[in-house]
Amino acid sequence: MSSGDATMRVIDHPVFDGVDPDRVERLLQGRSPSVTPKGQLLSGPATRPVHLHLLLEGELASFELTAGGKQLLMEIIEPGGIAGLLWVAGLHGPFTEARRRSVVLSLSRSDLDGLLDEEPVIARNLLQLILHRLERREEQLHSLAHREPTRRLARQLLALGDYLGEREEDHVVLRARLTHQALADMLGLRRETVTLHLHVLERAGAVRLGHGGLILNASALQAIVAGQVD
Repeated sequence: MSSGDATMRVIDHPVFDGVDPDRVERLLQGRSPSVTPKGQLLSGPATRPVHLHLLLEGELASFELTAGGKQLLMEIIEPGGIAGLLWVAGLHGPFTEARRRSVVLSLSRSDLDGLLDEEPVIARNLLQLILHRLERREEQLHSLAHREPTRRLARQLLALGDYLGEREEDHVVLRARLTHQALADMLGLRRETVTLHLHVLERAGAVRLGHGGLILNASALQAIVAGQVD
């Protein structure tokens, strides 16, 4: 499959910000994106060889396994994101699998080393992506710190809105395919609990369905997180 078939061209991936497009194509000569079917594992202890994956189209999920074998969702990765960096650096990282059909460019450790030698700006771009990821993880930890489920859910939706949302007038539209189970896994709650508290947020005017996703009223969600709404 050619890179032109993907929603995002390889040269438009944030990893290559500031690099001349013609130079990117020369550096990646012989390496092309591939299609990853839904459910395929990209990163984990048993995946060899290890690669850094640049997501161009689709959706990936990073997760850890609990002692009971349950998947604890850590992050949803959208086009423009990366996966497998810890593994390719020789460290232990989370599992990563395709949540739906995806297009990725996979780079080996030697590929990555060559790119960094030729274009040091790529290291800066990778660091920026890592810092954004850490920021999102911090938001998730803050959500877990709230013991009351409605406030935890409200905070998580605000964080997801900042990362994945599209601002429309005075609302944020979250079009990502987030099931109640996915939200439950993020927050360490039961799916039924998330459904119940989504209804609470809906009655409070903080969320509603429409436009193919969740419409978030950010000011109402912030008021709930702050404890200003019962």
